[in-house]
Amino acid sequence: MPAQKKEEVVRQIVFTTKMVENVTKSINDGVVVKRFQNPWFQNEIGVRRSGIVFNRTEEEVQEYIKCKLDIKYFAQKYCKIKTEDGTITHIQLRDYQKEILDLFSKNRFSILCSSRQVGKTVNTAITILHFLLFNNDKNAMIVANVAATTIEIVDKIKSIYVLLPFFLKAGIKNWNQRSIVFDNGCRIKTAARSKTPAIGFTIDLLYMDEFAHIPSNIIEPYYTAAYPTVSAIQNSKIIITSTPNGMNLFYKLLTAAERPEGDPLKNNYKAMRVYWYQVPGRFVTYYRLNPFKMRDLGLTKEMVFELAEEEFKDSTKVLLKYNPDFDKDVVHVYNNDIITEEVSKGFRFLTPGGKEIHISQISEVSTWKEEAIKDIGGEDAFNQEFGLRFINSSRSLLSESIIEGLIKGKKNYEWQEIDKMETFLNFSYQDLKWIDDPDVFSQERRKLVKGIISIDISEGLGQDYSVMNIFKISPKSMDTVEAFSTDYKNLSDFFCLEQIGLFRSNVISVKQLAELFYVLAFEFFDPDNFKVVLEINTYGNEFLAHLPHVFDGNNNYGSNIFFRYKHKSDAVEEKVGLKLGDNKNLLVKDYQDNMNKKNIIINNEDNIREITTFVKHTTAFGNTRYAADIGNDDIVMTVVNSSSVFQKHPYREIVEDAAPTIAGTELYKHFQSILGNQVDENSINYSSIIKEQRHRKDRLKKILGYEKSPWARD
Repeated sequence: MPAQKKEEVVRQIVFTTKMVENVTKSINDGVVVKRFQNPWFQNEIGVRRSGIVFNRTEEEVQEYIKCKLDIKYFAQKYCKIKTEDGTITHIQLRDYQKEILDLFSKNRFSILCSSRQVGKTVNTAITILHFLLFNNDKNAMIVANVAATTIEIVDKIKSIYVLLPFFLKAGIKNWNQRSIVFDNGCRIKTAARSKTPAIGFTIDLLYMDEFAHIPSNIIEPYYTAAYPTVSAIQNSKIIITSTPNGMNLFYKLLTAAERPEGDPLKNNYKAMRVYWYQVPGRFVTYYRLNPFKMRDLGLTKEMVFELAEEEFKDSTKVLLKYNPDFDKDVVHVYNNDIITEEVSKGFRFLTPGGKEIHISQISEVSTWKEEAIKDIGGEDAFNQEFGLRFINSSRSLLSESIIEGLIKGKKNYEWQEIDKMETFLNFSYQDLKWIDDPDVFSQERRKLVKGIISIDISEGLGQDYSVMNIFKISPKSMDTVEAFSTDYKNLSDFFCLEQIGLFRSNVISVKQLAELFYVLAFEFFDPDNFKVVLEINTYGNEFLAHLPHVFDGNNNYGSNIFFRYKHKSDAVEEKVGLKLGDNKNLLVKDYQDNMNKKNIIINNEDNIREITTFVKHTTAFGNTRYAADIGNDDIVMTVVNSSSVFQKHPYREIVEDAAPTIAGTELYKHFQSILGNQVDENSINYSSIIKEQRHRKDRLKKILGYEKSPWARD
């Protein structure tokens, strides 16, 4: 064989993982290898050279397929990063980061409104890298407000790529700060803000970061030119991420994306928000211990830690850590619904000398949020960069821990076909969605459900929404009861309104809404088991006027299903419907209290999103009003209105009917012990309750199933 031909044969080396490992070891040991024996691009270990032949094992083929089909599997099993101390670790995805990966990978157009420092860059890097490794001839364009941001994203992509196993890598033809070219025909290109997309560069994945921070005169023409170009390409993607920055194009795209399916104003984007408090460890109170003050009182850091641990151990986690930035030992008390910031900040204890002191006497007491506010330059800046506020003066009505709990308890909602609706209605009811949890609600048990429907009505012209929020009366969890039972004085205090269904539409007419409500309340559910809060303002009376005549009067409608309220402060008579006016602010206060005490459980994503943007506004004259800072607040107002029912006799009567559901449970025993003790120890305050319930004592004996009801004691 000629020498030249023999050399060509020798150069056709087929690499395997084992061979790559051996060559890499040789290079690290200082051995010089020939180019055709070197699998690495420009001798940079971790960067696969283009054009080489690699033979995967059967196991590697199967793993490759799994990674291609499931980005979360790819991320959690194979994506690694190098930490500041030089160690290499697997990327640990938080729950919301898994949701972000699903958002980016499963949707063609996605938009993320994200707080600072939540790991967004890692998610983006994984998404872009996965897209390019497991496709051929695809181009990704990264656009940001400044060049440094695009470089940071590319650097993150490169760092994850380098640490992947060899069998998952594509070969590299070009490898620099602003672009990467793979030998499968895929490329990454970057651009700082520009009015026009790159000419001659087909974009299959367009990623625009810090979208809201690119000046409008630049990003609007860029987006206007890029969107039709990218969307015209089959299987292309657009991903937009940003923190808020005023009411600009990002705001418009996000709020349109957050509209429900079927809304004529909804765009093609799938939206998501990630808040600062979703990052584990940010709900924490710090005690930065002062060694000199502790010494004067005979205390050590270990003693303070043990005292705090003993105080809070049953309800939360307490840690002692050294903070080199402050050169101090710090006790961390992790906050939750029970050990709130106020509780942890109020910690008092006895010194060895028997003196009671407050924790602030021996330490600097602070929280993650307070320190972030100082570092970023004030609460308005924090609200924008971490709280996702588009209007800086906005103030949230609920604590971050409550909102975090809502997000964690979020349930999937979906449309269900209902025979009664199919029979009676001649229009679509696709906007009526139910909780996808048969343990909470199922159609088969609907006649047994006892609950509340709260209604807010619009004109159906594509602007505000008509909403029916549906709640089931459910017993509270033992954790909730134990946290708040000192305030309990009624049987109804042991129950809550648990969300099970939601109707939301801005195109349904008032007449159609009346028909839908009638079928829901009088045919689907048992009308004896439900009561309805109807906001009477504007379209409420028109709605009521339609009800007796639905289906040409062939109905079983009765107005007793509605709660009644005084429509004027000095009125004697109560009428159907809740009329909002000067009483709105009082209702909002009740809403805050009921949400904090978990008297109302919200689990629908659209409802939770409105709750996060329903805030306090202060007018130029110093008055306070409550409204959404972005988007709509129609759903959350049905929750606010529902707060009016807890002191209503009809509500308490329904709860009495629901009482057998707790018979024999720990909750029932707790109920007996709490209210039984209250009768003996606080008979004066309890007398009004006894009088109120006396006329129903026989009924209560039967319902509650014990010989002598505390509600009936003389």
